[in-house]
Amino acid sequence: MSTATTTYNFSLPAVGGDADGWGTLLNSNWQALDSILNGDEGSSTINIDGYTVDGMTLTGVVSLSISGGITEQTQALATSGTVDIDPADGTIATISMTGDVTITAGNMVDGQFITLKISSVGANTVTWPSISWMYGVAPTLDQINDNWVNIWKVGTSLYGSYLGYSS
Repeated sequence: MSTATTTYNFSLPAVGGDADGWGTLLNSNWQALDSILNGDEGSSTINIDGYTVDGMTLTGVVSLSISGGITEQTQALATSGTVDIDPADGTIATISMTGDVTITAGNMVDGQFITLKISSVGANTVTWPSISWMYGVAPTLDQINDNWVNIWKVGTSLYGSYLGYSS
């Protein structure tokens, strides 16, 4: 009599008890694993409840249903000089300016998105990378309040939108 694994219900042959059934049990396990790795376990659903995954890429996903919440990572970036925005380190980034800032996006790849909170601008300036801005012009940042900017990449082009400021 075989038992099963907890997560994917793979058959575990009984030691000394499934001598004639190993081939069937192993073939069944390989077929199930092939379906899981292909993304079509059951009804094209992979249950990842309780799993922590770092660097997982879902390729060919038509839709993704999430119950519960998503927590995005926040990162504090440098306060002056060259600042490279990288959504892989957190999709919400803060820059509390103490001097002029030159923003780069060298690690940003197609399909990534980041929200910037830029504060303490004062008389300092922000130099942006080549970005196609909504309404055709780079934002004039508020010198006192927190400024909010979205930047995303499509193909090899960066796009940006100034959301406004909050106090």
